[in-house]
Amino acid sequence: MTATLGQRPRAAPSNPSTSNALLHSSLQTMSVTVQEAAEAYINERETELSDSSIQNHRYQIKQFRVWCSNNSIATLDNIEAIDISRFRRDRSQEINNNTLYNQLSVLRLFLAFCARMQWCDEHLSESIVLPRRDGQARHTAIDSDRVEAILSELEQYRYASVDHVILSLLWTTGMRIGALRALDVDDVHIDERWLNVAHRPTEGTPLKNKNNSERQINLHDWVADALGAWMSDRRPDTTDGYGRSPLIATKSGRAARSTIRGHIYRLTACGSLGSGCGCSDFPSKCDEAVAPHDIRRSSISAWLQKGVEPALLSDRVDTSTDMMDKHYDVRTESEKRERRRDAFDM
Repeated sequence: MTATLGQRPRAAPSNPSTSNALLHSSLQTMSVTVQEAAEAYINERETELSDSSIQNHRYQIKQFRVWCSNNSIATLDNIEAIDISRFRRDRSQEINNNTLYNQLSVLRLFLAFCARMQWCDEHLSESIVLPRRDGQARHTAIDSDRVEAILSELEQYRYASVDHVILSLLWTTGMRIGALRALDVDDVHIDERWLNVAHRPTEGTPLKNKNNSERQINLHDWVADALGAWMSDRRPDTTDGYGRSPLIATKSGRAARSTIRGHIYRLTACGSLGSGCGCSDFPSKCDEAVAPHDIRRSSISAWLQKGVEPALLSDRVDTSTDMMDKHYDVRTESEKRERRRDAFDM
């Protein structure tokens, strides 16, 4: 389980002081582990890719590293074409064709790099068969590690920006976009680390379940700190048509739902933080992009995976335990089984 839900996101790693040339030279003299090769590949690409693209490559390769570890594959010289085929088959059962296409594309670049360094068979990358993109909806969820990587980059480069505030709140609270939009500055209690969600239908900010959606939500320290910095330093000093001071504000007043959706699409596109991507001219059409409700769904699932009691989580995210199980729990059956194993101390 990622630390993002309960802790401040890890800062992006700094550039190593050892030169790539020295690292490559030393690795050529030994049997290279998948982890060592991955680090060397990232070091190599850092000179030519944007920070957001590096984060994306790091995440995609991590999936292959984890798979290798789970299948007792430690070094590159132990990897054969049949292993790549097995990895492709296993991942295809968990992600859709568009996501699999992106993941295998990065893996092919990684293995081609390893072949140039003479760490693996030179034909290994050629064994990768890319799936056909299906052009359908990309995701119904987003991986916790991806969210952590985006939040880490926002904390480092766009701290307390509107992007940082929106994603931090949607991810850690699991709230709906309507609830986020309904928040006022006065609803945020920085010192006590909580915020108030109120149903105000006559003032343009109704909640989905009306008065039943009203609640008080505790905030993590790092989220409260970011909100405090946003409100004191970066938030536009505007009010809406009812004289209220919206938390998610633009120069024109309260942010529209479409505006918030646009922020999430741009942040989760494969070239995140506005650097563009190769999938589409529109972030919402990017293979990796997700909608705000996908953030909510994934957040709820991540809390469940962490072991939070559904009844307690139900109050926090404003949904019943039955609806949570039916529509929001995107854990795999094996993840649920492992969680039950932990709960029963087996």
